[in-house]
Amino acid sequence: MSADVVTALPLFYRSIEPLNRDVHRGYGLAMEAPYAFARSSHLLPAVVDEFPVACAELPIVFIQEADGSAPVFLTGVKPGENVFVAGDGTWTGRYVPAYLRRFPFILGEVPGGEPLICLDSEAGIVRKHAEPGRDHLLFTVDGGESPELTGRIRLVADYAQAATRTQAFTALLRDHKLLQPITVQTNRNGAGNAIHGLLAVDENALNALSDEAFLTLRAANALSAIYMHLVSLRSIERLGMP
Repeated sequence: MSADVVTALPLFYRSIEPLNRDVHRGYGLAMEAPYAFARSSHLLPAVVDEFPVACAELPIVFIQEADGSAPVFLTGVKPGENVFVAGDGTWTGRYVPAYLRRFPFILGEVPGGEPLICLDSEAGIVRKHAEPGRDHLLFTVDGGESPELTGRIRLVADYAQAATRTQAFTALLRDHKLLQPITVQTNRNGAGNAIHGLLAVDENALNALSDEAFLTLRAANALSAIYMHLVSLRSIERLGMP
């Protein structure tokens, strides 16, 4: 694989290579412990398209990155703990973030070329000698895409488009100076936990926007996402429950 396909590895990814029908013919995804890889992540990437279905259960906050801010799901009250991943590696919540459902696939960018569907072949969930009934096969016996693979490829494409919409949304928040630093505090079994370095929409700044700025957000369909983010913050305290 050319080193230009992916220049920086995102969360969970270790060894990305273009998906190849011949190379990966016998590969599959383990059915057991499907989300064990996320057990130690208290922050998970989110895209704005997920806000409507996730906001009732998963707190949505923002983090500062080198090129701006990005929304994330808060899934634990302290670093290294994801309260939604059970001991057997299953997800205990009603909604599974798309970032996890996409893994171990990702869209790779090639300068001057078309994007490629890529696979992290070293991910723990990947089985290089897959067994029918125990693993989700990537390809059929005759080399065609399995239903599992077809669904993952569709999700990769949808996620990439949603990521573009998310960047536009967070740019609006930045341009209107709506994000402020927050500290998330919870109490679990009598022990307090605090997470610093997070951002959230400042409701006072939102209410103080001019009519023109408010209409700009409405025209961009950003207002509903903002309100869903604010509603999701009510779920923070539940993360600290035993």
